[in-house]
Parts: sequence; structure tokens; C-alpha cells
Amino acid sequence: MYMPILAADLVRQVKLAIQSLYSAQEVEAIAYLLVEMSTGATRMDCHLGKEVEEPKDWEHILTRLAEQEPWQYVLGKGWFRDRIFGLNSHTLIPRPETEELVDLVLGKISSTHSPCRILDVGTGSGCIAISLALEAAHAQVTAWEISPDAQKQAMQNAKSLGADLAIELQDVFQWSTRSDSETWDIIVSNPPYVMFQEAAQMERHVTEFEPGLALFVPDANPLIFYQVLESMASRHLKRAGWMLVEINQALGKETKALFENERWKNVELKQDFHGKDRFVIAQKDI
Repeated sequence: MYMPILAADLVRQVKLAIQSLYSAQEVEAIAYLLVEMSTGATRMDCHLGKEVEEPKDWEHILTRLAEQEPWQYVLGKGWFRDRIFGLNSHTLIPRPETEELVDLVLGKISSTHSPCRILDVGTGSGCIAISLALEAAHAQVTAWEISPDAQKQAMQNAKSLGADLAIELQDVFQWSTRSDSETWDIIVSNPPYVMFQEAAQMERHVTEFEPGLALFVPDANPLIFYQVLESMASRHLKRAGWMLVEINQALGKETKALFENERWKNVELKQDFHGKDRFVIAQKDI
């Protein structure tokens, strides 16, 4: 039976559930986003007194939010580059900084021949690879993912968003199993880069809900993924091809130094919109 409720009342209920967990600004943003994504009612609809149907399992949703579970996992979806991507517990929540990484890749595509072959390593929900497949004309995109559950989610996202790309199960540490003739013009990656020692300073909604496999690296070797990416890309990038990676802001100079050898040129450490070291870009020289 349809039971109408004011969308504004749902917003108030969300705010009440999470008001002690986040800043006032975050509470406001989360409440309106969650109600819009679960009912279709916009912020303006709420102010105009629109009635909606209470979402299924609403009380359970509020309980999960009160336990600090991110709203993206509660709803099983989130925004990235103005598109809705399905998410599960094996995929990271897409972040605005990673949208910048996509922009950096798009900026390099014009310098390659057409069609441009792109590889995304550790694709997760597929947000980088799918965005590139949809936004880069004539791009041929391949994505690697180690988690079967993440790969399944990425494939569902590709289908729902109408993206044409290959999403393969592949451990980057087993890259030597790939044929030497398999090459790309651009390799991009947002690999795990958070040290375990940093977890104590991180928010609970990140450390307890986002997949550790996609987040953390050993404190003794925090650059382990960049080391293997540099090695793999030096074999599988075409000459003058580009490597672009998202990085730990605390290890910008160290990550950049990995690419400062005879195999690479035009190595750059770039900042995100917060002014923090966030990306390393390098061009293959041999």
C-alpha cells in the first residue's frame, strides 16, 4: 500500500541518524543526496513539500547510516563524473580526486595515435575505465581487476552505462604472464597506497567499510604497487606512451623517484584541487 511521506521528513530523519558522526556541512550534503538517490526527490522538491513513497527497508537504512556505514554502500551506488556507478563491499567509493586522474588521462590522449589503447590497473567499480571508454573517442579500453566480486560489479556498471571495454581478472603482480606483444598507449592506475600505520588517523567509515585489499599496503614497503607498475609499464607501454598513477600524498617525491631512470622522461609530480601531491605522470623513453 502506498504511504506518502514528505521528502523533507526523510531528510530530517537522515540528519537525526548521522548528526553526531559528521560535520554539519557533511550531514546536510549526505541527507539530501541519500534522499534524492533513493526517492528521486531533489533538494528543491524537499523545500516545496513534495510527497514521496518511503523507500523500502527505510528503518534498516537509517540503522546502517547510524553505524557510520557510508551512504554509497547503504544504497549500493555512488556518483562519479555525473554518472551513477553501482558499488559493493569489494569496490572503493569513487572520489573527486580520481575524477581529476581521468581528466589527466584525457589530456594525454590527444598526444597518441588513434585508436588509443588504454589499460586501467585495479579498476574496482570500473569508474576510471568506464569513464574513459565513454568520454574518449576511439579509445580501446582494457581494465584489470584481482577481485572477482569487483570485476562483476565493474561489468554490471559497464553494461548499465553502455560502455564498450574489456574487464579482465588479472593480478598485476603476475603481469609477466601476459604476452610481450600486448601493448598500450596509456596505462593508468589508482592502486592501494595507504600505509597501515595511517589507519589510526583515518575515519571509521573508511577503515571499517571500504575494502582493505584496495586500500592498504605494508608499512615496510608502501610503494610496492608502484614498483610493479613501473616494471610492467616499462615492458607493455608503447614508446612515448604515458603512465599516470594516483598516489599517497605523503610519498609524492618517493613515488616520482621510481620513474626517474633511463626508461622514462617528462616525469611530473602533480597536485590535486586541494593542493596536495596526488598524481605522478611519466612518459616512456625507450
